[in-house]
Amino acid sequence: AMPARGGRGWMVVKLLQRAAIATVWMFQIQAAPTVLKSLGKSPLLRIRGGCQPSDSLFISVDGGTESIRAAMFDVKGNMLGQFAAPYETRHPHPGWAEQDPDEWWQSMGKAVRGLIKQTDQVHKNVNMRVKALCVDTTCCTVVALDDHKKPLRPALLWMDCRAAEQASEILSRCKDYEKENGITKSLIAVNCDGNGPISAEWMLPKALWIKAKEPEVWKKSSTICEYQDFINLKLTGTLCVSSCNAAARWHWNGREAVEKADGTGGRPLELLRAIDLEDLQEKWPTRCLAMGQVIGKITKAAADHLQLAEHVDIVQGGPDAFVGMVGLGCVAPGLLGLITGSSHLHVAVTSEARTAKNMWGAYVGAPLPGLCFVEGGQSSTGSVMRWSKSLISGKDEEGMEYKDYDLMAANVSVGCDGLVALETFQGSRTPTTDPTARGALVGLTLSHRKQHVWRAFLESVCYGTRACIDGLSSAGVEFREIKMAGGVTRSQLWLQMHADVTGLPVVVGECPDGPLLGCAILAAVATGYHGGSVERAVEEMVRNKKVVQPNMAMHAEYDKIYKRSYLPLAPAIRTMKATRTPEVVKRPQQRQNFKICPSLLACDWADIANAIKQCEEAGEEWIHLDMFDGVQLNDPGALTFGPQMVQAIRRRTSLKLDVHLVVDRPSRYIQALAKAGADRVILQLESLSGVDHDRLKEAVEQCQEVKRAGMRCGVCIAPSTPCSQVLELVSMGCVDVVNLLAVEPGFGGQKFQVSVKEKIQQLRSFIDEHRIPDLEIMVDGGINTQTARLCLEAGASSLVAGSFVFNHKLGVLQALEEIRASAGVE
Repeated sequence: AMPARGGRGWMVVKLLQRAAIATVWMFQIQAAPTVLKSLGKSPLLRIRGGCQPSDSLFISVDGGTESIRAAMFDVKGNMLGQFAAPYETRHPHPGWAEQDPDEWWQSMGKAVRGLIKQTDQVHKNVNMRVKALCVDTTCCTVVALDDHKKPLRPALLWMDCRAAEQASEILSRCKDYEKENGITKSLIAVNCDGNGPISAEWMLPKALWIKAKEPEVWKKSSTICEYQDFINLKLTGTLCVSSCNAAARWHWNGREAVEKADGTGGRPLELLRAIDLEDLQEKWPTRCLAMGQVIGKITKAAADHLQLAEHVDIVQGGPDAFVGMVGLGCVAPGLLGLITGSSHLHVAVTSEARTAKNMWGAYVGAPLPGLCFVEGGQSSTGSVMRWSKSLISGKDEEGMEYKDYDLMAANVSVGCDGLVALETFQGSRTPTTDPTARGALVGLTLSHRKQHVWRAFLESVCYGTRACIDGLSSAGVEFREIKMAGGVTRSQLWLQMHADVTGLPVVVGECPDGPLLGCAILAAVATGYHGGSVERAVEEMVRNKKVVQPNMAMHAEYDKIYKRSYLPLAPAIRTMKATRTPEVVKRPQQRQNFKICPSLLACDWADIANAIKQCEEAGEEWIHLDMFDGVQLNDPGALTFGPQMVQAIRRRTSLKLDVHLVVDRPSRYIQALAKAGADRVILQLESLSGVDHDRLKEAVEQCQEVKRAGMRCGVCIAPSTPCSQVLELVSMGCVDVVNLLAVEPGFGGQKFQVSVKEKIQQLRSFIDEHRIPDLEIMVDGGINTQTARLCLEAGASSLVAGSFVFNHKLGVLQALEEIRASAGVE
């Protein structure tokens, strides 16, 4: 019994309690290594012990194929909000896929800021309660950085298969090297037990492609890394690789790489020697951390960009699908996870390394240091359904959603009345690795309708999943169920189809987004929750929502079609390939590597939708919107449009929107333009009030406001304004582009003022002298084939063209081609 309060006995007891608490905390401080000494023996990562305030929050960031998403979680695994921001993927040739790394960072800012604003409306003081942030990304998306850690070229997206030749070359070289040097264990055992082929999507083939096809990029690159590493670098200023990425896609031993902090452990040095790629070792990040370890604190610049407090820990994540394994609860041997989205990834956890001919792996030290896993994969699944929707939707179906097509397909019998499809639009991963594989739709008759086509592609994805699981089983691993996360979980028809085709129950979590929940688990563990144990965190944060049981009668029907029609189809069409990807593509010189932004000011506003469509078909990335209020120009006739028009254009196109703002008090419009979907705002310097000093101060403030709103920022000067007026803004890093007007603002069709050439040269010299390579020099107005060449030779990097483009007799495409041809670009 507790002594009476206030007495001597009561005081003694309280002192003993406090001493005990102090002892416990001292023990935790002294015995709180980032990873236990038994890291190699324990299957799970254990981080610092201790408890934190129960109102702590965690941000998960998922860098996907089409967008970057940010989500907020509490310590119990409840998602409190989610916000997404898109970015663009370009496909310059068949099998190629590229993205702009700087767009990732800009979109991440939009997503996190949007999340903070959204959740703060319900859960107050959110940004101060966020304790940690963890990122997962696509993998293997390869980035080449220069000495200043700036991207040298667009990133090679995970699905990019241009390095097919290099992948075959690696396999051949390794076999020769092993034979010549008497090596009995394959250097590439993780690739189908050394039999290959190696996936062109992985690190080594892509690095070898850059070295062979773009030697100048290779020479200038000081760092070759991934999307994951680039984002964490922007967040912390620290370059490090996730052991999960390195183990799964770089041929490292992830466990050894974490244990040896000197940067020598786990690297495939002999493999690099075998393929003449030893210099890649010097370009890889030196530091390697396991998923769930703290990289460091967020930098002030990153905190400002995301609108977070500077106390936030940045926690190491990894590939989206493998972080998703944690979110699914697949952290014990024998469990099978299926992460769905643009692609399907099938992952099976093992306690020891296993290999087989029909799968990839085993990866040692992944997803966590004490585990191994094997995988199968389909490159195009959700992306095939998006393609199918765009193919079969008519004008009267513009508002139809995926569920509407599912309802139509539900009335079609199994097998689609003889229609069978192949989902390998972007190559095949497993059980047959073939980056040149293509999709197919076979058995069409006049009686087939769009619902048959829709269901045929749904079924094809499920057949592909069955093939991948059969491949994993060849290593002696048996499965009782599939833990599934991602887009498929939103379709009851497709969920049931996966269960019926595979004959396995499908388990769907309460949080269907495995990667986002996985990031939250890693962030919580890293900051001391759940005893610092991933296993305990999974028990408390991952909850099942439903189990979809297979209909075994349907399974028998699907089994016949799978064996009779689906499996023989790929070999039957193997010789029907698309035109081979060009082996050498010359990257343009600096003068040739320019952008054209068609200006909608000069198009027919009564048919603006058609003008936008022509710009899209011409392959341009940006369109230029002049937003004039007539007040600043002191001419009511110069009035154009406002944010509502920008919003309407954004709904019409995914092209980037470049808004030239010439208005009285421009700060009034910045938030409205961000909400409308503008990607960049270019402020007219003359619109700002005051003398030079006051104008500079106001310009800096408004540039900062534009960037806080999640948009890129530029500044524009009229022909009469000297170039010196913007140099300080440029040197301060306030703007991404300087727009030099070659005509007076307000109207299209004016004569080009040749005096702009001198400004271009002055600005180019300043940029080169002060080493500001990322600044874009834009020339706006009077652009045609003659003036375009003049501007580019002077040092411009982008052109705004209106009248020449939209008044051309042969159309927009021909006009743009003529401008490019005048600069020597076909």
